[in-house]
Amino acid sequence: MTSGRTAASGAAGDGPERTGGGRCRVLRVLGELNFGGTEMRTAELLPRLAAAGTEVHFVTLSDRIGPGPLAEAAVRHGGSVTPIPLDVRFPLRLLRLLRRLRPDVVHVDCANFSGAVLCLALLGRVPTRVAHFRGDDNQHRNLRRRVQRSFWRTLLRASATDILGVSPSALTFGYSRAWREDRRCQVVLNGLDLERLHRPTGQHLRALTGAGPDELLCVSVGRASPEKRRWMLPPILAGLRDQGVDAHVVLVGPSDDSDEARVRAAAVEHGVADRVHLLGPRDDVGGLLRQADVVVHPSCLEGLPGGVLEPVALGIGTVAADLPGVRFIHEHLPGVTIVDTDAAPAVWAAAVRTAAGHTMATDPGTARERFQSSPFAIEAAVTTHLAIYRRRLPDGPPPTAPVVKNRSRLPAASER
Repeated sequence: MTSGRTAASGAAGDGPERTGGGRCRVLRVLGELNFGGTEMRTAELLPRLAAAGTEVHFVTLSDRIGPGPLAEAAVRHGGSVTPIPLDVRFPLRLLRLLRRLRPDVVHVDCANFSGAVLCLALLGRVPTRVAHFRGDDNQHRNLRRRVQRSFWRTLLRASATDILGVSPSALTFGYSRAWREDRRCQVVLNGLDLERLHRPTGQHLRALTGAGPDELLCVSVGRASPEKRRWMLPPILAGLRDQGVDAHVVLVGPSDDSDEARVRAAAVEHGVADRVHLLGPRDDVGGLLRQADVVVHPSCLEGLPGGVLEPVALGIGTVAADLPGVRFIHEHLPGVTIVDTDAAPAVWAAAVRTAAGHTMATDPGTARERFQSSPFAIEAAVTTHLAIYRRRLPDGPPPTAPVVKNRSRLPAASER
């Protein structure tokens, strides 16, 4: 794939002038701008950062989808998207982009591999170099991968000015168990745009699924990847059936043929094929979640899971595996029923019934007020990002996040 920006900032030639007059230019590097938790949370920050005079450009590393379906949001708020696949030409291409764009900040969402990118940013004389850990990276690796990861971490320690984690466990398992001794480290919670979750949808889930008024309507939001364990949902439905509860489940998120085949095969095996509904990626997730009786999130690897935080913010009871990021949410907001990661489907089914009771007992207005005063509100995340981005600028950081009243929507999957 050839590299090319979807939109350009500044004139051609020697590149744009370095920011001044209170403005700040940021280059964010991530895998792709697809419908995932990291990408959606990043896109939700853009209008508020732009209102504060912060210009955000992107580099995507995937050679699979190019700029990605969220690229339009970046361009709309004054940025650009440059796909640079990870091949032998990557270092030179990135250095050329740095020379042309001249950012004040490079912010990388690539776990320990961020060290390799930030070393190039150091060579490019970028003053603020941020590594951001998004997940609890505690997977088993062979010797070669462990050596590789150690090398990248050494580069990160040598090049990063700031090391962030979406939760304490993201830094513990992703970066170092001794992260509290590193003054560059801090926890920066994912901010959640509650207004987005309250936008209407034209999709009526009970009509779509054929669920009766007395049947339990479960929703699960997450991309189709192995760690999300979406194949567990059919046996959980079967467990509910065995406990005398009729239910349907709706799966929302970017699709994958092999993952969907596994989900469908499990549905047939457990006799619930007519009760499992795969919707694919949507931009009206909040409207779908508000129709749920319960949300089920069986993922076994997370940092600060949006698939748990979003329904809890709406007052929807949520069942999730026992992970540090899940417990972190549970410590701050009610509504999470935690199940052992390896629990049997019958145990998950019993937890679903408990979580559905929370939904029935919770007033949505109360849930909204509770979330707005929590540390997960998006304004807190914007203020922290602005402080980090502007720390080394002559005029320093603004005191608070700006208020953005007219929030533009993120693009729908059909607008890729």
